[in-house]
Amino acid sequence: MTDQTQLGIVILALPLPILTYLWFRYYNIIITEGTKYVGENYREEEIFLLPSSTKTVKIDGKVSILVYGVNPWITIRVNGGPKQKIFKIRLLNESGNLELINESKVFQVRVKLRYSA
Repeated sequence: MTDQTQLGIVILALPLPILTYLWFRYYNIIITEGTKYVGENYREEEIFLLPSSTKTVKIDGKVSILVYGVNPWITIRVNGGPKQKIFKIRLLNESGNLELINESKVFQVRVKLRYSA
């Protein structure tokens, strides 16, 4: 290998540990602050979505949606509007119907909903 190739590899590989450290540091902060969004008085509901299944729930006010599982992606639809893909967490301030859709053909997901009281 030439010196220029080795330098190129070092320049490409150096940011990886830094970005990984920052991801793990701020990921927990984002999830923790997202759960505080609904306030101190809240009610919590846990839903298991099987592969290719849908569940509709009524919402009113602030809602925090947390997704757990092997595949942390789900699709939501608020009041029959356009579909929105979410990863891990979504904060809503809406009233009406919330449709939770697991588009995975293999994995089930666990969805935790926190409603403001």
